[in-house]
Amino acid sequence: MKIKFEILTSNLRHHFLMPFLSAVAVLALTAVFFPVTALKGNDVSKPLEYFLPFAGAALLTPIFLPEQDSSIGDVVEAKKINGFVTYKLRLLCSAAALCMLIVLFIFIMYLNECEVRWYHVYASISSALFMGGIGFLVSGVSENVIAGYMAAFLYYIACYGMKNQLGFFWLFRMSVGLRPEKTWLLCGGIVLIVLTFEIRKMRRKRRG
Repeated sequence: MKIKFEILTSNLRHHFLMPFLSAVAVLALTAVFFPVTALKGNDVSKPLEYFLPFAGAALLTPIFLPEQDSSIGDVVEAKKINGFVTYKLRLLCSAAALCMLIVLFIFIMYLNECEVRWYHVYASISSALFMGGIGFLVSGVSENVIAGYMAAFLYYIACYGMKNQLGFFWLFRMSVGLRPEKTWLLCGGIVLIVLTFEIRKMRRKRRG
């Protein structure tokens, strides 16, 4: 437990600040492009679906970034505690921060007389987790955080022209009045994260 606490505090000091500030910047830009005052109906969902998912990409994509420096990666692998514990603690920390930021943003919308409901919180977290999961997978598998960001951005761009092809994984459902169906995105994000860890475990076994 002591070692895990040390890993968590080390992550907060050295690897968490920039992704967290990037996510905060996403929220700030969302408020600039979509003035969140007295929004009603489908308009409530637009800032939550068109900008907020980038907070997920900002926080989850760089989880493996420190180890993409081979010297740091060798140190992590050489530690007594399994390297995957380090990754999972980082992931939990970033996921908790993501949920906190989204809840805070929606609470601010509520204070500004927007007609937000509980499902807006659930839907926003699900969307951000899925988009972050895409970046997490590509970054973790390719060992390239830039590729992870690009993959998340390409998915976002695809949502503008591939509504029918993406189906339940289309990001902007609430903004056009469709049923949210965000459980697909939540489960999809979890699957992407689990898949990333499994692929990395198989690679580690092959390396011996």
